[in-house]
Amino acid sequence: MSDRIPKAVLTEALRDRIKRRRVLAAVFCTFRLEPGFFEQEILPVLFDLPLHQSAGIRRLQLEDALRDLAGQVAVYYDLRGLAVGDGTAALDVRRVAVSPSAGYFHPKNAFVLVVDDVTGERALVVLTASANLTRAGWWENVECFHVEEIAEHGRSRTAPEMQWFVSHLRRLGRHFGPQDALEQVMAFLTTVQPIVHRQADGVLHPHFIVTGVPHARPLVDQLATIAGEWLGGADLEIISPYLDDANASGPLADLLDRFRPARWRILLPEERGTARCREALYHWVHARGGQWGRLPTAHTTRGSRQSGGATVPPRTVHAKVYRFLGPDWEITLVGSFNLTRPAHQGGGNVETGVLAELPGRRRPHFWLDPVEEPPAFPETPATEDEDTAPDVVPLLVRYDWGTGEAEVLWDGTTISPPLQAHYGVPLFDIPPLPPAVWTPLPPAHAESLSQRLRSSSFLTIVAGARRGLVLIHETGMAHRPSLLLDLSPAEILKYWSMLNADQRAAYLAVRGEDVESLAGGDAPPQPVTATTESIFDRFAGTFHGFACFGRAVREALTEGRTEQARFLVFGAKYDSLPVLLQRMVNDASGDPVDRYVMVLCAQQLADQVRRDWPTFWASDPRGAHRLEAALTIRADLRAQITARNDAAMTGFLDWYEPHFLGERAEAPA
Repeated sequence: MSDRIPKAVLTEALRDRIKRRRVLAAVFCTFRLEPGFFEQEILPVLFDLPLHQSAGIRRLQLEDALRDLAGQVAVYYDLRGLAVGDGTAALDVRRVAVSPSAGYFHPKNAFVLVVDDVTGERALVVLTASANLTRAGWWENVECFHVEEIAEHGRSRTAPEMQWFVSHLRRLGRHFGPQDALEQVMAFLTTVQPIVHRQADGVLHPHFIVTGVPHARPLVDQLATIAGEWLGGADLEIISPYLDDANASGPLADLLDRFRPARWRILLPEERGTARCREALYHWVHARGGQWGRLPTAHTTRGSRQSGGATVPPRTVHAKVYRFLGPDWEITLVGSFNLTRPAHQGGGNVETGVLAELPGRRRPHFWLDPVEEPPAFPETPATEDEDTAPDVVPLLVRYDWGTGEAEVLWDGTTISPPLQAHYGVPLFDIPPLPPAVWTPLPPAHAESLSQRLRSSSFLTIVAGARRGLVLIHETGMAHRPSLLLDLSPAEILKYWSMLNADQRAAYLAVRGEDVESLAGGDAPPQPVTATTESIFDRFAGTFHGFACFGRAVREALTEGRTEQARFLVFGAKYDSLPVLLQRMVNDASGDPVDRYVMVLCAQQLADQVRRDWPTFWASDPRGAHRLEAALTIRADLRAQITARNDAAMTGFLDWYEPHFLGERAEAPA
């Protein structure tokens, strides 16, 4: 009955639910993480922007878009599931590696807090899925997902259950300090009124099910408590890509004994024609009265051929679906639960799923076609942890761009062995570390990390015979050097004057195509058009650019968007104020009068911020010092101007500067 299987594209489904509303915070959970793919292909779902096809320019546009979400996007992943995939991480995303005390961190969720800027209404869009944050998970495999929306101050059965999970997530990420995105999600959930009843008008309310957290019960017990009166005697269909490496399935036996389905069918996990289970388990299913099944080929065929005409292997089925089928109803569990003992027991893997009754009143049918002939069997069946890194070194590394400091933490229960950090070649040694304590690295080691982070956020950590991959956790991202640092002062002023995100994204796309490192060297040269500007045009452009920039800073500070203001006033991005001043230092060929006026505008803005927002100014002493040091170019530019004019110029500037800056001064004689 393949025509009855619902189909959708994961990214489009999530984007459609966000509905062009502004994102306030986003928390992603995954077992396996490919940081480069996540940033390039999944993060764009959060923004309603025209993004460039070039990966480098698209990342530049996302860097700009993420400023409004500084510190408010986080991804939680299992330390054992980290993969290089499509490259490194480079954007302002909190990358939180977790290691549960028992089992794996295995949920696949997204919690996206959005607001309608017209009505002011907020909502939480929640994705519960089987797909990891990887290319295979979002683009290639057959996966499953459930998306729902919870209104602020509304009513929900799932919200209290989600609070339980988010609280556990906070504990797992405790080593990483403030978890701002998670706190926003938690605060939102507390506004929702819980629905205490399991069903209304005979229809089951959706339930958010969690295992692997304190006091969680086994999955079969939770299912029985929520919907036992419906599930007993119903037909059962299970799609799971992994089974226990055993002659009999304990979790399946628990489901059969508890609910006694009239008929039941289970997916035969396969890879290239070979079953991913023991032959004894295959026969055990038949002995218990069940059937093996396969998804119809229409759902697994890729639809293309490899070079030379070879057939492309079918898509991997990675979905986890438990379907209970009645005469005219269907209750389905969708999420991360494999049919394995660690996934089903209360204290095993951290798992999530949504149990919901699907709309419709006609008799549901099995999705799987029955397997008629026994398959080939491997000597060693695949297991649930086959995608984990072969060696894991439980070291957490973080670098703060604002302070230039780096720290490491040994996430073990005893003192660590001596460690060595590698990036192609050995970088530095780390002496034995106490467990669960952040230990500062020497300044030379921190500087080494700073240099490496400009090209990669991965490190290899060697501990004796083990070599583990580590993803560096970056903070203070306002001070991270921008992906694009070659804008001229005039281009920065032009960028400041742009009115909306679409204009800025389009400008970055055009400007990025001129940068060989971003465009791959294949962008056509842009025609050069000669223009003539009067001094009025130049100064008007300067004043307009600074007026727009100042307005953006004031609005950010007034509205409490402190991190966005930090990007602008103290940051190291292509359009940050210190970068503009540094460009004027480097632009020795420019007119010193033009540069002098720009510096006066910058000084005026810095004085205003220092005076009107002293707490903000004091919150970033390193950034403030860097800005003040950059402003000292004013004296050199003034000397250049007076050197090529007569003595009257000195008197004029003595009068002009304090008037421009709002200081008291006497008129020149």
